[in-house]
Amino acid sequence: MSSIRFLWILMVSLTESCTLSQPQKLSMYDVLMEYGFPVGLLPKGAIGYSLNKVSGEFAVYFQGVCSFDIESYMFKYKSTITGVVSKGVTVKILLLWLNIVEVSRQGNDIYFSVGISSANFGIENFLESP
Repeated sequence: MSSIRFLWILMVSLTESCTLSQPQKLSMYDVLMEYGFPVGLLPKGAIGYSLNKVSGEFAVYFQGVCSFDIESYMFKYKSTITGVVSKGVTVKILLLWLNIVEVSRQGNDIYFSVGISSANFGIENFLESP
């Protein structure tokens, strides 16, 4: 009887220690903040992501497309965003949708580059997810 009780206590202890030792996966919003970006760079409702911490390549998954405006620009996020920083995010300039090729933060400004041109916005535009 005491050996059965010992085994049961051992199993409970091992189960608790395994559960406690497994690190929880951060949300993509937490990952953004780890890299110095505000959570509002991504719309609410990310249903998953993958991240290669060595190369920085990532993919973020949403239920569908999301669009919103900041100042005179309309942003449109695809249901899957892939890249190292921001590939997959597009912005509409006049009548054209252009792929954003780089997102960077400099102080309190977020810079979006489409290759031939760039625009910057105050970080306050991205403190909350659209």
